Amino acid sequence: MLIISAKSGLLGNRLLLFANFIAFAIEHNLTVLNPAFEEYAEFFVSTASDFLCCYPPPYFTVAGNKFIRSKYYNTIQYLSNKNILKTQKITREKPFNFATYQNIETLKHSSIICFQGWVFRDGWFVEDVPKLYKYADRIRAYFKPLERYTINVNNLISNIKNSADIIIGVHIRQGDYVQHQRGRYFYKIEQYLEVMNSVVKLFEGNKIKFLICSNIQQDPSLFDNFNCVFANDHLIEDMYALAECDYIVGPPSTYSMWASFYGDKPLYTIRDVHQAINLKDFVHFYEWQGVFNYRDNWNESFWEWTH
Repeated sequence: MLIISAKSGLLGNRLLLFANFIAFAIEHNLTVLNPAFEEYAEFFVSTASDFLCCYPPPYFTVAGNKFIRSKYYNTIQYLSNKNILKTQKITREKPFNFATYQNIETLKHSSIICFQGWVFRDGWFVEDVPKLYKYADRIRAYFKPLERYTINVNNLISNIKNSADIIIGVHIRQGDYVQHQRGRYFYKIEQYLEVMNSVVKLFEGNKIKFLICSNIQQDPSLFDNFNCVFANDHLIEDMYALAECDYIVGPPSTYSMWASFYGDKPLYTIRDVHQAINLKDFVHFYEWQGVFNYRDNWNESFWEWTH
């Protein structure tokens, strides 16, 4: 049994971490528990009905509540921190690779191991067919949002499709990105508008509509020169609305990476706001390895994307 016993980052990080553990569990017929998913469990069909956040889902589930989920997490974290439960710590200096893990057979024989940390890999960049891609349909099914969120996303996207040939989702990450990596990927609205202009030129001749998703309130008047609509300003609905767009644009962020994965939609990661955008710059999640300069030294680059 695998237990994710510590929190790593916010929603996008937690989803991608959980998804890769699930892929590994499917591959080796193991079980994953993720008490560290507590704040986000209530948004998804599988985890809202199961306070254990277990994969594969158990036959009998208990929904629990925020208090129970918090107690569950705190208990597991305590047992893990005190090494009462065997714990594998994953650090930037000592990343973890399931593909070369030596204790697979031990895990298969009712062993319980807690994992703490984000810098892991399970064939993302070392195999021709990453496990996240191999088991994508099952992972997507597990992380389907509750119906009330799905209905709101579908209504939003349906209205946009009525007046557009192509929908471009734009993830504007400001707020916390002022401090993130000393503001390296904090872009002003004027810079996002420059990128949007480049997108318009790329798809010239098509009726484009932009879906704007942001983690802070934006002034709609700044976008008057573009055919655009704002998302619902909801953590889950905005992420899954991005997943329904034809293309996604945004700074390095696991939030838009998850949208790209879940919707199987190409993502353009903004690194130079002045760069003219080409279609080849949009990549699907199974091509993410192509955005890194050195295949054998991806940890540094991936850390840059996600922290």
